Parts: sequence; structure tokens; C-alpha cells
Amino acid sequence: MTEIARGQKARYLAAELRRGIAELRWPGGKLPTEQQLATEQGVSLNTVRRAVDLLVQDGLVYRRQGSGMYIASQKTGPLIGVAVPSMTYYFPRIIVGIERALAEQGAQMLLRSTEWSPAETRLAIDGLINAGVAGLIVAPDTADFEEVDLPVVLVERGLEDPATLHEFVGTNHAAGARLALTHLRALGHTRIAYLERSSPHTAPQVSAGLGDVPVLRRTLDRWTAADAEAFLADVLRERVTAVICFADREANLFLNVALAQGIDVPGQLSVVSYDDEIAELSDVPLTAVSPVKLEVGRRAVDVLRARLADPESPRRQESLVPRLVVRASTGPAS
Repeated sequence: MTEIARGQKARYLAAELRRGIAELRWPGGKLPTEQQLATEQGVSLNTVRRAVDLLVQDGLVYRRQGSGMYIASQKTGPLIGVAVPSMTYYFPRIIVGIERALAEQGAQMLLRSTEWSPAETRLAIDGLINAGVAGLIVAPDTADFEEVDLPVVLVERGLEDPATLHEFVGTNHAAGARLALTHLRALGHTRIAYLERSSPHTAPQVSAGLGDVPVLRRTLDRWTAADAEAFLADVLRERVTAVICFADREANLFLNVALAQGIDVPGQLSVVSYDDEIAELSDVPLTAVSPVKLEVGRRAVDVLRARLADPESPRRQESLVPRLVVRASTGPAS
């Protein structure tokens, strides 16, 4: 009876480990040690060994003498390293796109956040390489990958450097700015202003897409309510009828200041945001340029897969035009 109970525990543990493998719970391909599994699961070492034996018989796991237990490579695709600056703003949808595309191919993702730091980017890249990734998908704060002997695909980077040799998939932010202009002009707006938060990658492209159209421009590293009030005063003095804002947070700040001063949006003033992360949550839902982030992630996987399949193929650089999502913050020029 005792032996049957032990056998059941081993089968239950084997089933749990199978679920973990299917869910990519151990993306590095290496299982925890037998002692760690025993402690985590509250079972004996003998139960762990029996459970692993069942997985070995199924071809899911193999033991490497002196090193540990590994998920059999023929049951999983390549391990891909992904490093992005943020897990909370802009990049989550890109991560979802990457994750879904990799899952469709049976590949695994090892994800790192670099917190907008070049030093953390370097550490993340080194860590991913040491983990044995087959290729990298990254949104770096620096683009120095000449010494990386692996396929690298940049996401939302590359378009700012026309001469870059790196493969990339990114949003054509200049085209996104042009979408906003086209929308406002169709509504009769001719006096348009632009405010932006400075950034090394997106803001210069948005500004370039606007050309010499804005009658007012202002760039700050960090906008405050007082800054927004000062800009609004200039907007009213110059008889501006529409404002394009990069990005959502700045647009929401400007909108709130305008509403607090009794400005009718969009009756007196139209506002367009860029990014579309939180634009629809504003007191007046913001019309916004919306990068196709999910598709950026999927296409990055396609580019990397092609490079892994044929290292000698021509390098690919893809730019995707964003969408314009029209909401309540834009209307005909007064």
C-alpha cells in the first residue's frame, strides 16, 4: 500500500512537471535540482527521482552527469532572449506579440527589463547570452552589438539612424505624425501646436514628421502642470486650434489644464496624443496615434527566425505605419 502511495505521488509530480515544461516555467531549459523540487513540492527525494524517471522515459527530460536535469531539446524550440526598457509602459504589447509568435513556433522566451539604462542593457545582454539563447530581440538604449556573435533584431529602434546595419522592426513615427496632421487638416485646422517630452528615439521622428507646420513647439524633459499652463497661455495667444502631444501622459496633463480653465475640448481646442497607452482613459477620450505594437513584436520574431534559418540571407529592416484612433478630443476648427 505504501509503495502504491509513493507511485501515485511520483505520477502526480511528473504531471506537474509536464505542465511546467508546457508553460515554459523553466525557460533556460534546466530543471531545478532534485533537492529543490523535493523541498518545493513537499515530497521525498525518491519521489522526485521516480517522477523524473517517468519524464526521461517519455523523452521529455534527460540527465547530464554532474550538471543536472534538462528539458529535451527536441521537444522545445530555440531559446530567444528578449530585453526591453520597461515592463509597464509601451512595451508590454510588443512583448505579447513576441511571446505569441514564439509560442506558435514552439520556441521559448527569456525576458529581461533594462529600466532605460545602458549599463543594465549590457548586463541583460550578457546574461541572456550566458543563458544560451540562440538569438536576441532587444530595444536597447545603446545599439553597440558589433561584438555579439548572435543574430540580433532591434524593436522600436533603428529608424532614427538611416545608416544602421542592424536588422530591426519599428514604428514609422514620422508617418504617425503625418496621420495626425492629415486628420486635423481635414477638420479645418491650420494653426497647430506641438508639445513633446524629449526622448532619443521617438520624439525626433514625430517632430520630423510634422515638418514646419506647428506654429508653436515646446520640448521639455519633464512636463509639470505649471509648464502645461504656460504652454496653454501661448496656445491661446497665438490662436492655435489644435495641439499634438507626445506622449499620452503629456497629452493628458495638457488636457486637464485646458479643461480646468474652462476650455471646451474639442469645441475650442482639439488635442491629439501619441502612443495610445492610456489615451482613452482621459476625461475627454483622446484621439491618438497608435503604433501597432503587437505586430511589431510578431514581425521581430519573423525577422529573427529568417536569420536563424539562413544566416547569409539579406538583412531586413521593417517600418510599420501606425494607426490613428479617433476619439472625442478632436473636432472641426472653431
